[in-house]
This record gives sequence, structure tokens and C-alpha cells, in this order.
Amino acid sequence: MLRTKRQLSQGSVNAVGPPLQRRRSSITQASIGRQGEHEDRSDDTHDRRTQGYSAVHLPAVYNQQFSHAPIINGNIYGGVQNNIQSSTLDSLQFLYQHAAMGAVHESNERFPPPLCFPGTRDVVVGRVIGWYLDKDGQKKIMWVHAPLGYGKTAVAGTVKETLDGMQLGFDSPVGATFFFWRSSAERNSPARFIITLAYQLAQSIPELCPGIEVAIKSKPGIVKMALENQLIELIVKPFKSLPNLNTMPNRLVIVDGIDECINSDRESLLKKEYAEDQEGVQIRVLNLIHHLHSHSLPLSFLLLSRPEAWITRHLEAEPFCDVVEPLDLYEVGDHIKDVKRFVRAELSRIAKHHRLEEPDEEWPEEEALVRRSEGHMVYAATVIRHIDDDYGDPRQLLKDIIENAPAHRPDISHSTPFSYLYELYRQIMRSCPERNRSLMMEVLGEVIVSYDINFEDEAHNAALGVLDRLSRRPSGSGVKALRPLHAVLKVGKGNEDELIRFLFIHSSFEEFLKSPHLSFEFSVDANKAKARLLSTMLDRMTSITTDTVGSELEYGVVFALHNWCYSWARGRRTFLKSITTYLPLLNKIIALDLTACIIQTYCSLNQELCGDYSPLYHLLDTRKPSKFFVESMNLDGCADTLSIAQKVTSHTRSSLESAFTFMLQATTPLALSNHAVDYLAGDCASYLHEVTSQPDWREHKVVRALGTPGPNGIDLYKKIIDVVYDWGNQDDLLKHIYKVMVREKNPILESEDNPFEWDDNIDEPESESDYESDSESLTSSIDSDEE
Repeated sequence: MLRTKRQLSQGSVNAVGPPLQRRRSSITQASIGRQGEHEDRSDDTHDRRTQGYSAVHLPAVYNQQFSHAPIINGNIYGGVQNNIQSSTLDSLQFLYQHAAMGAVHESNERFPPPLCFPGTRDVVVGRVIGWYLDKDGQKKIMWVHAPLGYGKTAVAGTVKETLDGMQLGFDSPVGATFFFWRSSAERNSPARFIITLAYQLAQSIPELCPGIEVAIKSKPGIVKMALENQLIELIVKPFKSLPNLNTMPNRLVIVDGIDECINSDRESLLKKEYAEDQEGVQIRVLNLIHHLHSHSLPLSFLLLSRPEAWITRHLEAEPFCDVVEPLDLYEVGDHIKDVKRFVRAELSRIAKHHRLEEPDEEWPEEEALVRRSEGHMVYAATVIRHIDDDYGDPRQLLKDIIENAPAHRPDISHSTPFSYLYELYRQIMRSCPERNRSLMMEVLGEVIVSYDINFEDEAHNAALGVLDRLSRRPSGSGVKALRPLHAVLKVGKGNEDELIRFLFIHSSFEEFLKSPHLSFEFSVDANKAKARLLSTMLDRMTSITTDTVGSELEYGVVFALHNWCYSWARGRRTFLKSITTYLPLLNKIIALDLTACIIQTYCSLNQELCGDYSPLYHLLDTRKPSKFFVESMNLDGCADTLSIAQKVTSHTRSSLESAFTFMLQATTPLALSNHAVDYLAGDCASYLHEVTSQPDWREHKVVRALGTPGPNGIDLYKKIIDVVYDWGNQDDLLKHIYKVMVREKNPILESEDNPFEWDDNIDEPESESDYESDSESLTSSIDSDEE
């Protein structure tokens, strides 16, 4: 029946040959990655932004979160054709596609880059530039450290722009920059650190490009290598290949916010907020810099961070102590004088803008503001933003801040250098209208926990609008609730396009909200906010029934369908550990028409709404999908607990089976987009890993549906077979499906794109008796269903 056959993969994804290469053009890059994950599975929740089913064909191009740069995956899992074409993709373009472009000084994400107010921090900037220009200096690493709020990032930006403006006799004195930031997935991890530095150094020093090109061509999978290997191949070796290395001008590499690096470089690990491995990963970044320094390249390194205990210990010990020049920003310069200059200029500006009388004269509370700041620029800047209100009286607002502040340092039991700043935050919160305070706190909680939710438009106005619709609040409620907080959030006029993940002007305000001993009645419990958001999503999904399948859904419901599964996965190690939170949510899952929800999830997917993963990725990305809801459950023998576990397990399994069977045997069009079919095929193939581990798998509903697809399930059927072939380890399943289709004389086997074509491992039938056992088993199971 088959005209030509192909070799079965025999459990490997490394099968070769032209036919297999042809077939690979129709499957997804990520489906191969999924098989690789099966080989070494952990219980961690994978980062859904970088793992999952890509809806595009090879070469797989992913638009990374927080970056406009796509990522092109190379030869990662074996058997995937190298998609780095030297004729169309040069070394710079390759590095750009893998770099964290949001972390560079000139990035749009950081625009405008923080700079020191003119005339302030001149002493420390001068010290840094003097150190860099000192050709006889023996220490090529400078560490500028200071507590939160002293403007370290502004100092780094000012050093960069000052050096760029100097006539030093060569181009690009600052060879590379990397600004870590804990709220950005590509900037809170070193995963792209070396690639990003290499990209910028190649731009600053074009002579490095040939050496980098050699590295990329000889090691096309370099983006998945250890960072230490990337450092050698992409930076050290290209430098060492230059004949004029000893006479090359020294370039400065600026690395800011090392304390903001909180996640490991392994993007498939559990995405953590304030990850428990942050100390280790920060030390690793420091070691990478020292390793780079040890090769005596024409590079100097300016590091800026808070003086965290582990960072301080590491830099003061061997081997760093002999090569690091420490600079305590807190002790350098006259910070009170700097704040006074800033406050005087800003108050004058506000007076002119509001047309107040005598704008250049000092305000009565000006000196008190400078004194209360204690040299912290962030305190003064927050007060200035608070009083710069078009709908208020700036003079009265400043007077209220000064007069309502405690006469002594607040919070003695929790005294910190920022006690006055935290009291200022409390004053700002208390100044918000009481009638809106409850909603304000609810929205703040949503903002804090929504950094990694997949919003179609991540501008905060649009994202908050989605959350309004999800919670059935009046349109615009979220934005209105946050507007009084313009001193601490980027809301209001001119900030409409600000991304929701960058809504906090300073990280100290987010830390304040998360710390009950600082924020008191204004504390935000992130776990409760996550649980509330997930509960709201499940509530919206109750409107979905079998009768509504295929109908157009309100966007709040679509948003819930696309995000609830990830929210559950994210909560298994946090808020779902609480039984009082967990059990009500489990009961909501049991009450859902989960079959209809699964079907409608795929039906609602289109190119605009698709991310780089299936919305049900975490539910299916396990050998036991039916345990997704109960794996974190404490099955302590309690009858009620065991009953809930049995119900949700049975409900999940039967819902998945019914949904996949329905879509495979569809007799009416389901209007599935190509992207939805890709995701659905990968999810179904993943589920089959659990199915085929059962002794009676040949009688399983989904297996039977694969053998007898309906007229509108043929495209899905073919895609599933392709994915199963590509993952390997499913030879018995493929042979069985082929047997059933031969017996049924299915016309698919005669089609041009027959999925079993080229398979030499499947024998042609010699007689009907070859399939009697399968036929009898299938007939028996069908009869049983009909009964």
C-alpha cells in the first residue's frame, strides 16, 4: 500500500536522510526540545517564555520576552539541521539575535537612560574616569558600591556618556555595558550576559568579528554552552587572535546591578521571584568577570552593586582583592550638597510650570526636605514627583510631607538608612483617597504578580485594561486607581506606553510593598494576589460549556484560558502549598467543563494571541498529566483529601481524552489556526507518553481516534504522527496505528502527504490475519463503548 518507505527513528531523534529532512520542515522546533526534556525531567516549572511549542517552522525564531531581538535556535538536540546560514547571517547578526538587547545602555527598554542630575555626583564620576584613564594602574576592576538609592545606575550611565564625549584618540572607549534588572526575564539572569558583551565588543572593536565568526561556524550550538565556554570562544580567543593586542586601546566594560541578577542561566528551570540561588548566581557573574580579566585583555571593568554581604566577602577575598579597586559611593562627594542642587533646580522648574510667584526663591520647606533626604537622591526625587501634580498645590503638598513626617527617625525597631524613605511611601499611600484604597491595593497586587503573564499588549494601560476585564471591573478602573501614585509609579500623562513590568520607578517601592514590617497596612501579599488572580480566571472559565465551543469569547475569558494553566504551575511551590487556598481552587477545577475549556483554548488561538508555548504546556509537559493538580498535595490519608485527589485526577484524564478524541474525530470544521494545530499536536503527542505506558493502551480512546480520524481531524492527525515520529520511543504506537488504518483501508495512506511514507520499519500486510488481534481488541473496545 505504501509506495516508498522511510526508516523509523528507533527511539532516536537523530535519524538522518533526505526524507526525514523533508518531513522535519513541517514540524516544530520545540517539539524536538520537548523530547529532550523527557530525557531528563525534573519537577521544576519550565520558563514558559523560552520553552514550549513554537508555532513557526524551522528555523525556529522566537521573539524573546522584553526584547525586540528574535532568537534563532541552533543545533541543540541533535538531528535539527543547522539554521545558521553564513551567507545570510553574519557573526554580528547572530550575536544580536541571542543578546539581551534590553540590558545595553542605549536600549529602548531603558530610554531615557538614568543619568546623574547635572552638577551632582561629579566627584565619583571623576574618580571612575581617572581610574580608567590611569595607564599605570594595576587594578583593572573597580567596584562602586552603595546602598539602595544613591544613584549607582545613574553614575554608570554618566560615566558612559562622559567617556563617549571625550577625545581619546580612538572610538568607543566603553566597549560594552550590561544593566541587570530583577523584573526583566532577560536581564535578571546571566543567560545572555556573555553573548551581549561579545556583541557589543564586536561592534566597538570590528577586528574581533573574524574570530567570532570562526567560533560560531565551528560551534553553532555555542548559545547553549556553559557561560565559561562562551567567554573563551566568543571573547578570549577572538582577542588573542589579534596581532596588535598589546598596543590596542583599553576599553571599559560596565556591569551594573549585579545584585539584581537573581536567576540562574538555565532558562528551563523554575522561574523564581527573588530566586533562592541568587547568591550563587551573583558570585558566578563575578567569577566570569575575573576569568575574563585573568587573560590580560585590553579591558577594564566597572562593577556597580549594593554591598550585599556575599558580594563584599567575595570581592575582598582572594583572588579579587589584588585586582579590585573598591569605591564606596556613600563616602565619596557631598551628597547633601548634590541633593540641595537637585531640589533647588526642580522646585524652580515646578514653580515656573505652575506659574507660582517668584519661582527662583527658596520654598519654606526646601531646607527641611534636603535635610530629611540624608543625601538619598531617591528620597528627594520621590518628593519632587509627588508635589509635581497638575491637580494639586505643589507648595501645600510639600508642606504636608514635611509637617506630617515624624520628628524623629521612624521605625526604630526596624531602622534602616531608608527609614525616612519608607515613611514617605506610607505618607504617599495615605494621601490617596480612602474610597479607592481597597481597589488600589488590589491592582498593586496584580501588577506585582503579573510580570510574566502573557499580555497581548504589555503597555501598562492595555495590560491593566485586560485585568479590569478579567475581574469585571469598569473599564479604566485599574489605571485610575494607580494615578495618585505617580510619585512612585510610571502612570499618568506621558507614561501611557510604559510596560507593566517596569511600572515601579524605583525597586525600593516594590520591596516596601512586599515587606509588612515596612508597609504596615499597605503591604501586598504576593501569594494571595496570585491565588486571587488564578481564582478569578477559573471563575471566568465557568461560562464555557460544550454548547459554546467554537463561539466567539469575551477577551477576559480568552485571557483566562491562556493563562490559568501557567498560573497554577507557578503556584505549586508557593501559594498552592496552603491547603486553605488549594482545596477551594481544586473544587473550582472539578466544577469546570474542562473538556470544553481545553477545546476552546485551541479554538481561540490565533497568530496574534500565540506566544512561544502552548497555553496548556505545563499541564501536558509531564509523563503524568493527570497528576498536575495533585503533585503538591499532601495526601495524608484524610478521606476528604484523598477523595478530592481522586476526583480531580479522574476529571483531568477524562477531559483530556474527550477533548483530543473530539478534535481528532471532528466531523464539522473547528476553525483551528495553523498555530493551534501545531500546539495541539505537540500536546496530544506528549499525552500519549502517559497513555502508552498503560498495559491496555491500544484500547485507549485517543489511540483509537488516531486510527480513525474524522474528515476534519486529518490535518491534526498527520501533525501528531509527525511529532510522534520525531520524538521517537513510540514505535509500537506507530505500528499499531498503521495496522488499524490499513485494515480500515483509510484513504489517508494513499494521499501525497501520507505520514507513514518512507517508513521501512513497518511491513506491508501479507494477510488480514496479521491484524486480527488488533482488530478484535479494537472491535471489543468499541462495542464496550456503545453499550
